[in-house]
Amino acid sequence: MKRFFPLLFLAVLTAVFFNQLAFTNLILARGDTYLYFYPYWQAAQDALRAGRVPLWNPDIFMGAPLLANSQMGFFYPLNWPLWWLLPVPYAVSATIVVHGWIAALGTHALARRLGLGGPAAVFAAVLFALGGYLTAQVEHVNQLQGLAWLPWVLWAVAGHSPQTPTPSIYTRMGTQHSALSPQPSALSTQHSALSTQHSALSTSLVATFFALQLLAGHTQSVFVTGIAAVVLLIIWAKGHTIRSFLTLLLATLLALLIAAVQLLPTLELTRLSSRAGGLTANEVLSFSWHPLLAAQSLLPSYTGHTFSEYIAFVPISALLLAVVGAWQWRQSMAARLGLALSGLGLWLALGRFGFLYLLLAHLPGFDLFRVPARWLVLYALGVALLAAVGWESLGRGGARRAGYGGWLVLGLMAWGYMAVPLGSFLPTGPESPLSWPNPWDTAAQLAELLLALAAIRYGRSLRSSYSLLPIVGLLFLATRPLPANHPTTPEAYFDQRPPSLRLQALNAGQTVPARFLSLSQTFFDPGDQAEIDTIYAGVLSPAAQYDYTIAIKQKEIIAPNLGMIYHLPSLDGFDGGVLPLRSYSNLMASTILSGQLTTDGRLREYLPAVPPAAWLDWFNVRYLITDKVGDAWVNGVFFDLQHPAQLGVGETAVVGYLPPFTATHILLHTPTAGGTINGTLPLVPWADGVWAAELPNPAVLEAITLQATAAWDVAGLALFNAADDTFQPLVLGHYRLIHSGDVKIYENLDVRPRAWAVPTAGDCPLLAADCVLGWPTVRGYTAERVELTDLALASPAWVVVGDAYYPGWQATLDGQPTEVVAHNGFFRAAYVPAGEHGSLVFEFRPWGYTVGRWLSAVGVVLVLVLMGWAYAKIKAKAEQGFQ
Repeated sequence: MKRFFPLLFLAVLTAVFFNQLAFTNLILARGDTYLYFYPYWQAAQDALRAGRVPLWNPDIFMGAPLLANSQMGFFYPLNWPLWWLLPVPYAVSATIVVHGWIAALGTHALARRLGLGGPAAVFAAVLFALGGYLTAQVEHVNQLQGLAWLPWVLWAVAGHSPQTPTPSIYTRMGTQHSALSPQPSALSTQHSALSTQHSALSTSLVATFFALQLLAGHTQSVFVTGIAAVVLLIIWAKGHTIRSFLTLLLATLLALLIAAVQLLPTLELTRLSSRAGGLTANEVLSFSWHPLLAAQSLLPSYTGHTFSEYIAFVPISALLLAVVGAWQWRQSMAARLGLALSGLGLWLALGRFGFLYLLLAHLPGFDLFRVPARWLVLYALGVALLAAVGWESLGRGGARRAGYGGWLVLGLMAWGYMAVPLGSFLPTGPESPLSWPNPWDTAAQLAELLLALAAIRYGRSLRSSYSLLPIVGLLFLATRPLPANHPTTPEAYFDQRPPSLRLQALNAGQTVPARFLSLSQTFFDPGDQAEIDTIYAGVLSPAAQYDYTIAIKQKEIIAPNLGMIYHLPSLDGFDGGVLPLRSYSNLMASTILSGQLTTDGRLREYLPAVPPAAWLDWFNVRYLITDKVGDAWVNGVFFDLQHPAQLGVGETAVVGYLPPFTATHILLHTPTAGGTINGTLPLVPWADGVWAAELPNPAVLEAITLQATAAWDVAGLALFNAADDTFQPLVLGHYRLIHSGDVKIYENLDVRPRAWAVPTAGDCPLLAADCVLGWPTVRGYTAERVELTDLALASPAWVVVGDAYYPGWQATLDGQPTEVVAHNGFFRAAYVPAGEHGSLVFEFRPWGYTVGRWLSAVGVVLVLVLMGWAYAKIKAKAEQGFQ
């Protein structure tokens, strides 16, 4: 039973730390978890339950590869049971708890392999897995999944090293702890790693853990882990470095083979990504860990924390023990590794402020990733190992060395106060503004520092396992302000808002769901906010209630990626990795963004107003979502200002849709009367900034045309009936308002069909309607298959589908293959000869997935055979030894 106690204890403790996610129905509803991972996991879950591999995503960026986006983690094996059994938000909560436990078990195993005793290994596991760094990363689901395997990789790498670890310090402290100490004979047997069998087993394990990291989909975590493994080998494999590195290289190659089903599609996408060719140095250095944030990052807080990427705290007691443990670097392998990892992690996390990264940013590997602050994970693991060593070595000059740690902590606390005035000369960035330390935090930190120093100096039972419980309790309290402990009501995900319901109803029964574009920010107030406050006051924490409000506002505007949940295709999207496609970014820059390039989508943040209607027509954008923040009320009349017109002399603007409303006046929200209405109606002042054209008689108008006689800016207009003071807001252009609530939805009345035919694929520009030879009918439309009919052509043509072209899309015309190309550098087009044809079918069959699945199968078989052979040989030798 003792063998399983750490496993059970760490499982219970992980559930306690994440109790809100483990034992309630509350969910995370903020940041990347809500806007990115929920939509992608919903798409993955829908595909898994339908028995298909999700190769293509038609719901963002006018179509994009889905499986190739590794951040979804479709082939990560631990995701499948969660997707199959649980709704998406609860699947995310479960994976957070499970991977916290995996990280704890891996750290415990690593610490034991490095020679630490049982209680110290549990202590290290708690500090790393449940400390500030990992618990702050719960919003980056795949990053947490990948980092959970970091200690397991190091444990497996250490398994084939020829050096025997230093025995636990317990063995040198008398008989009091002999029962907890690993026996030297057992260590010798376990680590006789020069044998081929042990190397083979460790190689297969390293390959497995690396493959799990790769399949989790956060490549930066794999890179960081690889660097940590190299550091371990340099420290550990004395005299056998080349052999150890070759073994690590073999394991890496096997891992790449296992993960080929994911890696090959991702590599192909990377080549065509808007980030192809690596990031610029400025992008690589973005989100460097600012030195002025050292106190906020490394010291515990009980009232609030800085930006999650910069958090890496452990209790002050643990920092003191880490300083004590650092002195054991000559005797303890764990101390040497802890010092190397924590020092390297802090230095690299500084990014541009540490100077070394200015050179590394240009090197392969380093030039692929942003956020140098993520190297803090090495500090988090290193300080956990050092603290565990320090606890074991108490009594050997520990009080004096803890005193040095006390000065270090006091220096950090003082730095927290000094950083605020210094920040005016060296700003830290909007994501992590500097503020004066909370007095309650300072008091708590000082109290813990004094008590810890006194306990180390005068305590008689610090070598008891029970002495670790107060430190674990303080860690628990310091993690309470983190987002994982403020989940909100499940209605934030499961309840739909009117806009998504409206668009789903409009798309119901349509062969091709029409696209939408959301232009709204989240600056509006939900109309039911008072009701929300009444329902959840006293039920949710203020932070959770705030998250719920923001979440429902995001659902109102169906912000980029949320449309994936409801299968509502968007022109826009959001991704910080390998998407969007470079062709998409270039198309948007050359059309609606007027030359501005965005590398991660989010068009609504770059568009100051509704884009030119002609582009939306060709992009098949039928619906626009805007808010009412910029609209106006004048003398009790509401003006919709979302579709302004800027007219030059002689230019006209029309109202595309007129409701049946009896009007006496047409009101224009404009600073000047720069023209006439319907050619004859003059304008007279009506109110400040509003001009009126009076109708000869009350009438239901059939047309309204504005004609400019001078430069004229018209913000909006409305119909007005003076008899009863009623009004009807109108929209300039060919749009119709179809929903008005917290936000507004307009229908584009001139939207083009999803497919058309042109004489040449490259020379017929968009907006050139006279180039179009016909409008084929879309008979079938699914993610990976599009079927067109009505293909009677008088001359050869290219039939274009208004979706993204990507290698792997193939076409058959009447069952025979035909060429597929990119029309205007983006859209999917297939060659069709003159004549009548039955059907044209586009199907997505990417080579990366086709080849990768077989390579992965080979990799899995090789690793299983290698692991089975090594295990059988080791078992046979063990049985011979007993004989």
